[in-house]
Amino acid sequence: MREIRFHGKGGQGTVQACRLLAKVLILSGRHAQFIPAFGVERKGSPVYGYFRISDDRPIRSNSQVYHPDLVVVMDDSLLHIVDVFEGAVNGAELLINTKKDAAELGIPAAIGRIGRVDAFGIAAEVIGRDIPNTTMLGAIAAFVPGVDAERLFTLVGGKFGEKNVLAARRGFAELRVDERATA
Repeated sequence: MREIRFHGKGGQGTVQACRLLAKVLILSGRHAQFIPAFGVERKGSPVYGYFRISDDRPIRSNSQVYHPDLVVVMDDSLLHIVDVFEGAVNGAELLINTKKDAAELGIPAAIGRIGRVDAFGIAAEVIGRDIPNTTMLGAIAAFVPGVDAERLFTLVGGKFGEKNVLAARRGFAELRVDERATA
């Protein structure tokens, strides 16, 4: 089972992205679970999401994810607000919305593979608003094995429209991945 923790801010579409991702995985014959967690439920406040993926058996746990093997950060400014790496397993992966190089982010040595995409920039250019969720969904499809990208793009189009499909496709295509040895 894969355990993922999402970090975003209210208004960035984190919850909608996770719900759509779960739907894509379930339609692909996998098991998925998403549990949203909100702070003060206002725009700009930290939002968390606990996500599990299983290929072979139903997911029975209904708790938050304490030891993620993947951390998805929808806004790199969260690195200075919350400890997004709390409890991450040694060798955990990071997928982050950022323009910065991995070396500039201050990522702990225990984090292995790092995926970076400028989701704000892509969304602003393609959609006209800096809401990163659909761009990050595209990056997730490129970063997480077994996510059916074409099914994802179809569902994004049905839910958010064609501009968002273009943003998701760019997130998929423009993902940069850094491989690191872990401590």
